Amino acid sequence: MAGLDYTTRDKVLWIVLLALCLASAAAYVFWALPAMPETVPTHWGVDGTADGWDSKGSTILMGALMPILMLALLFAVPHLDPRGVSFNRFKGVYEGFSAAFSVFMVIVAWITPLSALGVLPTAGGSFVNIIVFGFLGLLFVGLGIVMPRIEPNYTFGVRLPWTLADPENWRRTHRFAGPVFVGMGVVTVASALLASMAPEFTLVVLLALLGGVALVALYSFLLWKGAVR
Repeated sequence: MAGLDYTTRDKVLWIVLLALCLASAAAYVFWALPAMPETVPTHWGVDGTADGWDSKGSTILMGALMPILMLALLFAVPHLDPRGVSFNRFKGVYEGFSAAFSVFMVIVAWITPLSALGVLPTAGGSFVNIIVFGFLGLLFVGLGIVMPRIEPNYTFGVRLPWTLADPENWRRTHRFAGPVFVGMGVVTVASALLASMAPEFTLVVLLALLGGVALVALYSFLLWKGAVR
């Protein structure tokens, strides 16, 4: 089966990530769940105030299981991709992304219990915005920096008909997408700091993200049409 060739270092990384997700799930089920009140916050508005509530039992999927499921998916992707062998040429990039995203999922999983137990505020404040949008923004910046190193595959990177059909289109599109993703990340980080004070800034972020993705897709299309040299 095509996929990553694992060195001892690679195996240790995935084992550590699995241990992190399992430890988080165990702590969630055996400590946080019994300690939380019956009704807990499950959604926050752009101003950082909790505006959605549900029973604590409903949070098991997101809080305990989702980090494990996402890690399993990230591990499986190179083995399921028909071009999975190409992941070995940017293995450090993919494993770095997998590690960062797994840590992000664990952090998000604990927002509800920490809010329910009074560690994080549920009424106003920028903590949730900083945690979620701040981490996502940094993830975009990191992806933008390494984007040109991603080799052609079907599941990771800018996967468009024109990039998948032409290796040169893939290479140039990812080189173009790098600075765009960095810019998207900077805007997202800014939203983490400003959204609680100016909720309308969230709309600016949404437009920036959609605009960035559309710009990259347009560039790839124009390359394919020969309108860009």
